[in-house]
Amino acid sequence: MSLAYIIVNALLALGMAWCAYAEFTRFKGIPEQMAKARVPLEWLPALATVKVVALIGVLVGFWVPAIGILTAGAVVVYFLAAIAWHIGAHDSNIAGASFFLVLAASALVLRTAAVMQTT
Repeated sequence: MSLAYIIVNALLALGMAWCAYAEFTRFKGIPEQMAKARVPLEWLPALATVKVVALIGVLVGFWVPAIGILTAGAVVVYFLAAIAWHIGAHDSNIAGASFFLVLAASALVLRTAAVMQTT
């Protein structure tokens, strides 16, 4: 396991924890951002739960590489869908989703490379 692998995946886990917290608590600015993107506020608990599941998957992935790879791939798909949703809603605020997309894609590449090195 490389230092980059550990750092990127730890940042992804922390990011998913923060997003879940922000959505569960409707942290300052979140309801307004969701309204701008035309995301119903009733979806926030479900979206936050997805982030908690992602957090768990990233952490479990340190011990079960296949779970980590699947989780990172799912997070990539999630944030691709989030960006598409923002664009469809004519909301140009895609910086956060883009950041997490790049972070998840980096985690996916590093996790896959780590598995390939051990086989």
